[in-house]
Amino acid sequence: MSASVAHVGMTVTDIEKISGFYIKYFGFVKDYGHFFGEDFFEKHAALFRQRAGVQAAMQMIKSPDGVMFELFQFSNAENKGAAEWQRTGYHHIALRVDDLPAVCERMQNDGVEFYMAPAKRSEDDGRWVYLKDPDGNMVELWD
Repeated sequence: MSASVAHVGMTVTDIEKISGFYIKYFGFVKDYGHFFGEDFFEKHAALFRQRAGVQAAMQMIKSPDGVMFELFQFSNAENKGAAEWQRTGYHHIALRVDDLPAVCERMQNDGVEFYMAPAKRSEDDGRWVYLKDPDGNMVELWD
């Protein structure tokens, strides 16, 4: 048996802002989108567990190598707080970039918040850095 990543799902505060971030800095492109009305969430209540009246927009964006991010913007979105390593569940997304210093410089000039300066991962390995996307999701970059 084999498997491959179909997509990664993220709930966001603003689909345009988040998709724009991944498009601008990492070459993602918009794929398809959809709107889910309250009837959809009522029909799938056991899966989504939403309050009555909730609606959501969805936008798929695709990386240059074909990995999809499924962005959901719910009408009742809540701030998740800061990412913390000790919390169970998904923690961050790691992306490989061609020129880490150039990407970081461009992002820093635009005011993107970084956790650390780009650094070598080890003596024989490439560089890495951690930063926040506009919703505060942790993103790791490698070159």
